[in-house]
Amino acid sequence: MFKKMVMALAVAGLGLMGFQGCAQAKYPDKAVTVIIGFAPGGPTDAIGRVLFSKVAEELKVPMVIENRPGAGGNIAAQELLRAKPDGYTLMYGSSSITTAPALFGREDLNPKKAFVAAGCTAAVPLILLVSKKIDVGNARDFYKLLKANPGKYFMGSSGNGSIDHLVAMDIAHTLGLKFQHVPYKGNGPALTDLAAGNTNFMYSGSFNSATPFIKGGQVKALAVTSAKRSIALPDVPTLSESIPQLKGFDAGTWQTVLAPKGTDPAILETLNQALQKALKDPKVLKSLHFQGAEVMEKTPGQCQDYINSEYDRWSKTIKRIGLKMN
Repeated sequence: MFKKMVMALAVAGLGLMGFQGCAQAKYPDKAVTVIIGFAPGGPTDAIGRVLFSKVAEELKVPMVIENRPGAGGNIAAQELLRAKPDGYTLMYGSSSITTAPALFGREDLNPKKAFVAAGCTAAVPLILLVSKKIDVGNARDFYKLLKANPGKYFMGSSGNGSIDHLVAMDIAHTLGLKFQHVPYKGNGPALTDLAAGNTNFMYSGSFNSATPFIKGGQVKALAVTSAKRSIALPDVPTLSESIPQLKGFDAGTWQTVLAPKGTDPAILETLNQALQKALKDPKVLKSLHFQGAEVMEKTPGQCQDYINSEYDRWSKTIKRIGLKMN
């Protein structure tokens, strides 16, 4: 009798485990909210909407986009911080998740501690653009010109603390360059003023906006900041191959899917598998390439390691230049 009771309990236990396994395997069984920390129509939003439309097909549930712009993406990150770690609230973030916490003094939004990566999606290099009035044909000669004339030339950026501003300061620190910084409210106004000759150079992360100016001859593309050449501008060399002191240099904007810390690894894997399938879809790839973006091809673990290293990298740069935002 005792043996029968033990066996019955064992079978019941196995049945419960099987039930729990089925319950876990159901994720997702309802709509998933995806927070985007930028306004509709921007590069992150544009790629995110096309991408998550395909992810929704893969997961067979709606993916509801909610835009929460402000404070360099910190408002969206703050919402994710308050969300339950159940996989039903995610954030589609950009490289700003590794810069905005330090800029605004928000250690609680440190992505190494507050969030966990479900996957990295796409990366976009910056383009070193110079005015057509600058008589140089390559990055090496341009940097020599800056070095020989400290403080003479003006660099436009999409704003204080933007990734293009930080990349510029990182390069300037390495090469010993000095110039005047002119922050704009976005990449568009900075690019327009560069084309008009009101500034001398910039590092633009908007390929679709910059390409017409490049083709029209108003600006010159001297280099891209990625480790390898961009498929959107294959004839433009990288800084790594152009400047010996910048060998191995790799920087730019990138995008990632984040969940609250404590989210079940099985949920993260389900999301990542759907993301990887979506990133192979022709419509998604077309959207990426239009923005000058390329698939990052990282596992969730590799993605998290990358986020951690980028946070350390840009926190040091922000501290070195003494930049703080209100």
